[in-house]
Amino acid sequence: MRKKDKQKKTKPIGTKEYIFNIVSLLAVIGVLIYFGVRSFYYYNVENFRVTEGNKTLNGSIINNTKVTDKDGLHHDTLGYYYRGQVSNNYVKFANRLFRILRINNDGSVKVISEDLVASFMWGEESSYDKSNLKAWLSTDNILGVYYKTLPAPDNFLDYTEYREDKLNETKVVESKEIYKDYLTPLSISDYSNAGGKDSFLNNNHAFWILGQDKDNNNLYIDVDGSIESALSYDAYGVRVVFTLKSDLNILSGDGTLDNPYVINQNNNSNYVDNFVKLGNDLWKVNYDDGIILKMYLTKTINDTGSIYGNNSLYDYNDFWSLANYYNYGYYPNLSYANIVNDIVLPTGEVSEEYSYNYSNIYLSNVTCRVGMLNMFDYYTGGLDNFFLMNTTSSVGSMVYVYHNNGILEEARVSEERLSIPVISINKNLIKNGAGTINNPFIIE
Repeated sequence: MRKKDKQKKTKPIGTKEYIFNIVSLLAVIGVLIYFGVRSFYYYNVENFRVTEGNKTLNGSIINNTKVTDKDGLHHDTLGYYYRGQVSNNYVKFANRLFRILRINNDGSVKVISEDLVASFMWGEESSYDKSNLKAWLSTDNILGVYYKTLPAPDNFLDYTEYREDKLNETKVVESKEIYKDYLTPLSISDYSNAGGKDSFLNNNHAFWILGQDKDNNNLYIDVDGSIESALSYDAYGVRVVFTLKSDLNILSGDGTLDNPYVINQNNNSNYVDNFVKLGNDLWKVNYDDGIILKMYLTKTINDTGSIYGNNSLYDYNDFWSLANYYNYGYYPNLSYANIVNDIVLPTGEVSEEYSYNYSNIYLSNVTCRVGMLNMFDYYTGGLDNFFLMNTTSSVGSMVYVYHNNGILEEARVSEERLSIPVISINKNLIKNGAGTINNPFIIE
C-alpha cells in the first residue's frame, strides 16, 4: 500500500513579519498618493498651458516665468500670485486698467483697480459689514455705485472670498470667519503677499484696506505704502478688488502697461470711462443707465481757483456761488447747451453731526443743468484740488475738497479751489467715434 501523504502544516506569521507587511503596504500606499498628487498637480499646470492656446487670461498668466526668491510670479497652495515690483500684470476690462493679484487654483483671476475709484469716509462703525465701503461696493440697486459701472458683471465676475484680519504691530492675525462677495477692498494678506510697500500695489496713493489694528481701528495704506490706523472721520481713496471668471478669453496683450491683457467682452459693454467730445470740450462718462450718460469735464474750469459761495449748499440762487455760475453763466454759453438735460444730484450732509453714513447724501437733492462731483461718485479723472458738492457741517461754512492722492480735505466756502462741471445727455445722441481719448464719441 502507498503511504498517505503527510499534510503540510501552515506556519503562522510571526509578529516581525506582520509588522513588516503592514509597513510595506503603507509605504506602497504612500508612494501611490505621492505620485498621484504630483500627477494631479502637473495635470493642472499642463491644463493651464493648454488654455494658453485658446487665449484665456489664466493661460496667458500661467505661462509667465515663475520665481521663488525675487519679483515676479510665485506659487503657493492657493495658486499663483504676483510679488514685488512687477510690470507684466496689467489687464484691461470695462474700459479701465487693473493689476492682477493672483490666479486661483480653479483658474479664476483676482484683480485690483490700478487707479482710485472714489474717496470717502469708512463710516460710523469699524465693521466692514456696516461700512460705507461695503454699501458702495454692494450689488444693491440704490447704494451699489461701483457695481453699476460694470457692464454685465454676472458674465465676468466670480465671488471673492475675504476676511477681516487683524494687524498686531507687523503680524497679520487671520480671522476664522470667511465671507464672499463680488466686490471687496484689498485685504491685509494680499497686500502682504504682494510685498507691501515694496510691491506694485504701492502707487503713492492713500486708500482703505480691509482689516483692523489690535484696537479695532480701521486701516489704510498711506502714500508711502505703509499700513496705518485711521479715525472714523478720515477720508481715503478706494481701490476695488474682484475675481474674473476662469474661462475669459483675451483679445490681445502681454500684460505690460503699454500692452495689457484685454478681456474679450463679447459686446457686453457700456460707456462708463469712455470719452465724449462736445464742441471743443472733452467729457468722461461715469454713469450709464442705458438711456442717459452722466459725465464730468476732463479739465478744471477755473484754473486760478474760485470760492464755493456764501454757504455750503449747492445753491444756484446764490449769486456769488459756483452753482450760480455754472447754471447761469457757464451753461448758456455752451455751443451744445440744447442737448444738456436737467440732472438730479444728491446734496445730503456728510458730517459728524449727521453721521458719516453714505446713504445720508440722498436725504436732499438739487435739480440743475450743471452740477459738480459728489464724494461718492465714481471718479477716475486724476485731477487735483477741486471742490465736491458735499456739505461737511450744519453750520454751512465747510465743504470737501478732492485730492488725487486719495485724501479729502475740509475747506471753508470762502477759500479758493478748482472745480469740475458735471452734465447729463441722452445716450442715443452719440452716433460716431470709439470712445477713446484719441477717438472720442461725437454727436452728429
